[in-house]
Order: sequence, then C-alpha cells, then structure tokens
Amino acid sequence: MEPVEGHSNKHAAAAVFSVMSVLYFFSILHRVGIAVISFDIMAEFETDASLLGLMSSAYFFPYAAAQLPVGILLDRVGVRKTVVSMAAVACIGSLAFSTGSSLLALSVGRALVGFGVGGFYISALKAIAIWFSPRRFATLAGLLTSLGNVGGIVATSPLALLTLWIGWRGTFLAITGLMAAFAASAWFAISKEEGDSFRSGSSVRADLREVFAKRDFLVLALIPFFVYGFFISFQGLWGGPFLMDVYGMDKSAAGLFLMFIAFGFTIAGPTGGLVSDRFLGRRKPVMVSGIAIGLAFWSTLALLGDSMGGIFIATAFFLLGFGFGFANIYMTISKELFDSRISGTAMASINLFNFMGAGFFQYFMGFLLDSLESGARTFPAYQGVFFMCVVFMILSLVLGILSKETFGGYGARAEPPPSRKDTVQPAAASRDKKPSWAPFLRLLSKHNFDWQDSSQHPFAPAKPDVAAASMSALAKSS
Repeated sequence: MEPVEGHSNKHAAAAVFSVMSVLYFFSILHRVGIAVISFDIMAEFETDASLLGLMSSAYFFPYAAAQLPVGILLDRVGVRKTVVSMAAVACIGSLAFSTGSSLLALSVGRALVGFGVGGFYISALKAIAIWFSPRRFATLAGLLTSLGNVGGIVATSPLALLTLWIGWRGTFLAITGLMAAFAASAWFAISKEEGDSFRSGSSVRADLREVFAKRDFLVLALIPFFVYGFFISFQGLWGGPFLMDVYGMDKSAAGLFLMFIAFGFTIAGPTGGLVSDRFLGRRKPVMVSGIAIGLAFWSTLALLGDSMGGIFIATAFFLLGFGFGFANIYMTISKELFDSRISGTAMASINLFNFMGAGFFQYFMGFLLDSLESGARTFPAYQGVFFMCVVFMILSLVLGILSKETFGGYGARAEPPPSRKDTVQPAAASRDKKPSWAPFLRLLSKHNFDWQDSSQHPFAPAKPDVAAASMSALAKSS
C-alpha cells in the first residue's frame, strides 16, 4: 500500500486501512449471516418466507437511510468521529438482535445494526481517498471489499457450524463483543485528520444538488440498485433456502456452497481494481464485464437451476461473486465523477442505491416465492424469481455501456490539502520533469528590462544593454 505524499508514516496509513477493513468485515458478516440461520428463526418464531424477508430487509433500509448523513458527516467532521459514532449504534443493535424475544425485536435490532454499519464502507473509502494516492484508489477499494468480504466467507459454513455449537444467539453475542472491541480501537488508530481539500465548504443542499443533478450519476445509479440488489438477496438470504428447497441440502452443505460466492468476490475485488488502475487505465470495461458475468449466472439458474451438479453449482456461485467483484468498481466511478471535497457524499449517494435495491429485492423475492406455486417454494417458483433477475440485468448491462468513463476524472486528479508540503503528481512527472528557465528569459529579453534605472516603471521598455543581450543569448541556448 502506498500512502499519499504528505502521509509519510506508512504504518499509520496501514493501521487506518486495517481497522476500517475489520469493521467492514463485521458489516458483511451481519449482512449475510441471516442466510444460515434463516430456518432457525422461521422455526423459533413460526414465521413464513415473507416475514423472514421483511425482518432480514430491516438491515438494508436503515443502511440505505444512513448513507447520505454519513457522506455529509464525512465531508464535514471527518472519518474518525463519523465511524466511531456509527459503530456504537451498530453494537447496540447487535446486542438487541442477539437477545430479542420476538420477530419485531429482532427487526428493530437488525435495523439499528444496519444503520450503524451503514457508516463503515463509505468511511473506509473516504479514508483511502485521504491517506493514499488516487492512483491506488480502485486497487485499495477492491482490496477493502475483498478483506471485508471474508465476513461473507465466515458467514457461510463456519458460522453455520458455530451456531450448531453455541446456538445462533450465542454466536451473535460473540460477534457483538468483537465488534465493540474493534470500534474502540478505531478511535486510536484514526489519529490524523484530513486537510481542507477533502472538506466541503458549501451547504449540504448545494452538495446534494451537485450530485443528483448530474446526468452521468443518474445513469450509473440504477446499476447498483439491480446488480447489488440481486446479488446480496441471493447471497445473504435466499441462496441458502434455494439449495435446501430445490436440492434438499442441509444447512451446513448449503453454507459450504454459498462460500464459493464469497471466494469469487474476494478474488475479484482487488483483481478488478488492479486491472483498471495498472493495465487498462479504464473503469467501464471492468464494470461491464462484471455485469455480463452476473447476467450469465442468472440466466443459468433460470434455465438449469434444478439440474446442476455439485461442481456446476460451485462454479456458478463462484462466478456470481467474481462478476460482482468487477461490477463493484462503480463505487470508484462515482467518486471520480465529482471533486474530492464531496467524495464522501458522492460515494454515499451511489451506495444508497445499493441498499435500496438490497432491501427491496430481499422482500420482493420472498413475496414472489410465497405467491408463485401456492407458496410451495419449488423450483418453478424460484425460476420466476431468476427470470426477473435476467430482465433487469440486461437493463443494467445497457446502462453500463452508456455510462461515462471516468479514469483520470475529478477524484483521480484530486490535490492534497494545503497543509501538505507536496502535491500528488503522477510518478513519471514528479521524478523526471526538470524546470526550464527559457520562457522566463525570453520574456525578459523581449521587453529589454532595464533593472539599473530604479526610477523607471519595472515593466517599461528600455534601450538594449549588455545585460539584455546576455539574457537573450542565454534564452536561445536554452
């Protein structure tokens, strides 16, 4: 990891990145952990798929609601205060979820968790923008999602096995304690604050108008609504029941296959960023290829979803995660559409559409499963859900092709705060470019400045003299 010039302490920058990655890990763990305990909750509270989906989606709507306030806070009070405050809310919610005695209590707890962890991802991206060079943003953003998505891996088979040992309540109580410990460590790790170029000096209304009035942003915004909405609804809730209902798997086997989604995402995140930053020098091809892979996955499930072998399922699930890892570069695109002073608001705004889609489709998929095939949750019911995904993934692919290429845009050209001694320059320019005095000397020669006559205006022309002739010769030699 390469800290931005001016943040010379590599250890401090690495500490900031590490603690933000761990907090994001807990965000993902809470997000998708419901999938392996869904049958436990349905049995304990005697609920159906629609109510389970509504309870699970209680995480996503508050998460979405948190995005704009978080972005605004990041652009005004900084990363440290924002992320620690949101972490406190998340810990309270996690405790409430772990000890809830009704589905309503679980929903309230999950809503608080969603709102609190809603500050983790955007805070981490803002921290990367502040503490590291813009030339590394897509790579480090991908690495962040990769490290955070280890929570998606832990939330599959390992979490299922832990719940079999200490129960789902004991498991989430342990998660609460660990999250609280890392939230406290964040206060000490994030010690340096950003400079003025990463702070907005305009009103909240003006910043929001600048973001939502931009056509390129609006074209981009619908992509995460569908792409992420479908992805997380399957990984985080309905993928497990699909495998259990259609293939008759038990919880631990279903968790094992779901792990392949997380594997794909974990590999693709930093790979997509590295390909974009170092090799292609473009964002759109990475995003469009990721959407296309996702479209292939949903088409496969819609046509062959009840007749896949174990290797086929594992490969398809891996490609779902890998495709989204590439498509997720739309977060970098949203940053580069705008100036760095409102990068928090811009990224939070696009993340808002991520979780609007997640909250809506988690519930809507459950509604369709209850409505189709008399609520039997057979393959034809799931097939109707998958065909819906195919249609809107095609729309997302078209929008991706129409979106704007932003490599080298605002966010990639952001200058560091005035308090830093050096500006962030491209590597080649900062190493190789040498100053030339020729233009200045030609100017002096052209006007024949007479520096000896102090009574004369400094820029009034004078008669040629030896000094002017000497400077003219020097200019020509340059």
